Amino acid sequence: MEITLRQETLADRRAVEELVREAFWNVYQPGCNEHHYLHLLRQSPAFRPELTFVCEADGQLAGQIACSSSWIALAGGGRLDTVTFGPLAVLPRYQKQGLSRALVCHALRAAQAQGGKAVVILGDPRHYGRYGFWCGERWGIALENGLYLPGLQALELTPGALAHAAGQFHEGFVYDPAPAELDAFDNTFPVKEKAVTEFQREFQVMCSLGHEVRPDGFMQ
Repeated sequence: MEITLRQETLADRRAVEELVREAFWNVYQPGCNEHHYLHLLRQSPAFRPELTFVCEADGQLAGQIACSSSWIALAGGGRLDTVTFGPLAVLPRYQKQGLSRALVCHALRAAQAQGGKAVVILGDPRHYGRYGFWCGERWGIALENGLYLPGLQALELTPGALAHAAGQFHEGFVYDPAPAELDAFDNTFPVKEKAVTEFQREFQVMCSLGHEVRPDGFMQ
């Protein structure tokens, strides 16, 4: 199989949304919203088209990765600009063949080449550790509400970039659509049956594991 990576073009956009929908359908929830997220992300100032790529397998669109701007509000004052990626999607028939790794590594190298200091994502920690990501708690990076979450992960593109990065992570694009808006958008795609799976239940448990770290610890 010949794999080609290239920057996403305007002409790719609808086909990429179809790909994302197919890749995420019934994975983390009945149906999915990732294709709608991507559609709105592209309209946001946070979108990084120069860091958004597609993957072709033998000339066929097979995967994609989208990047956006984000930042950490530093506990000591100021901010550290970061890059966030997602969605990352590969069509089911091409999964487990190295396409996800190719996309992630390509995007990380591109962000590094453009002067990016660090990448922060929200994703499954069972997957992203293989790329060198650590839970944000390692550097004191929490969500905006101050909680630490296993799925909040960070990676240094410049050695030492996160050494003094304790603070709260802010996504450059916040996705919070009305359910009717998502439904209306999804209705422009072919009908697919929604289903509840055991993996969805496991994922929801993982997403509920946020916790607070108290500086006084056991002394309190």
